[in-house]
Amino acid sequence: MNKRIYVYIAFSAAFTVFASASVMAADQRVIDQCIAEWGKASPFKKGAVPSRVISPGVKVFGIGKNNNGDETVTDKPSLILVRPAVNVLGKSTIRLANPKGWYCFKSNVTVAGKIAIEAHCDARITSAREDGTSVMATDESKGGVAVMGALRVSRFGCK
Repeated sequence: MNKRIYVYIAFSAAFTVFASASVMAADQRVIDQCIAEWGKASPFKKGAVPSRVISPGVKVFGIGKNNNGDETVTDKPSLILVRPAVNVLGKSTIRLANPKGWYCFKSNVTVAGKIAIEAHCDARITSAREDGTSVMATDESKGGVAVMGALRVSRFGCK
């Protein structure tokens, strides 16, 4: 192989490591903001690493990935990062079934659609401190973007 190929491979590897590190840093800022939102009630300190990351996915016109959320139940508090859900002209449901789950939402986006978040009654939910935007819409999460749509949170398993 010639020298250019080695340089290209080395550059590509370095870029990949740098890009993933910056993504992890952005995620850590989000997690730290969520921990700050929970305040003293949080069992986690800033810098904590999530035990799981959920990626709800993207749906357009009802077509696309729909990860139904988190059905794992733990014995101890579990910090879970929920990556953005995007929904255009459809409906997505994110089910969060862990009563000891501390769910940190990065953000959600819906345009002329609906994102329903179904959470166990004892689960803790917050989002990073970003101003949400609603245009002719309802955003009960206060941290997403809704345009002619709705982001709704409902609870189950309450006594």
